[in-house]
Amino acid sequence: MGLSEFLHFYWTENADPRTNHWPLIGSPYIMPLFSVSYLYFVLKCGPNFMKDRKPYNLKTFIKLYNIFQIVANAYFVKSFIDAGWFTTISLGCEPINYATEGGPVKLAETMWWILIVKIIDYIETFIFVLRKKNRQISFLHLYHHVSTALIQWLITKYVPGGMTTFGNLVNCSVHVIMYTYYYLTTCGPTVQKIIAPFKPMITIIQMVQFWVLMIYGIQSLLPSCPVTRIAGPLMILNLLINFFLFYNFYKKNYKEEEEKKKLLNQQQQQKKKKAN
Repeated sequence: MGLSEFLHFYWTENADPRTNHWPLIGSPYIMPLFSVSYLYFVLKCGPNFMKDRKPYNLKTFIKLYNIFQIVANAYFVKSFIDAGWFTTISLGCEPINYATEGGPVKLAETMWWILIVKIIDYIETFIFVLRKKNRQISFLHLYHHVSTALIQWLITKYVPGGMTTFGNLVNCSVHVIMYTYYYLTTCGPTVQKIIAPFKPMITIIQMVQFWVLMIYGIQSLLPSCPVTRIAGPLMILNLLINFFLFYNFYKKNYKEEEEKKKLLNQQQQQKKKKAN
């Protein structure tokens, strides 16, 4: 088998015939080009553009963006349930159904629309660049956005149904909570003060999500589960990477800060005792 035949076999013949002709799915170049362009703007072009400029405010845009994310992700959760999740689709091993009508097609369509939103997610980093919030542009942030978009692209191309859609169902549910919190942070100092104690919970929910999906995905490795063998290990590996990145973020931003506050309080109490 020559290179062209090899590529045609794995890129076209092995793809889901229902989705392979859809925009962004058929071409092997467009999504990688989106991701490379995103990284170029975030790491090079954007910072150069903002070097001698004041940060943009963008508060109204951020509010609208968060509302869009809440509505879109809630709609995706509803679409998954309407397509059969928790009724005709169980939490057990569910191979993909390649039917060309009904719930299976609705699952594939929902997966494609989620891919579109994953591309729109890149806007978050553009906002950080334009507001000069460079501290928030971490390796975790970049890896999470790029890997999520590319994995969503490949899943939509090859296996947009069955148990591979459970990850998106859970993730979209988490995003509804997450973007609701983000929206509330834009509602002024009074609301910010009320919701501040819940900030660490957002990261905890995300980490719990990764473990739920890993435990769920382990069943795809069982010989009795007739699903694509490569999808399960790749998903579990990516979930592990994301978990450790998010855990390091949590430890650095919340655990260490909490320990610093405790130490500071102890020092202040010792000073008061000495003064008395």
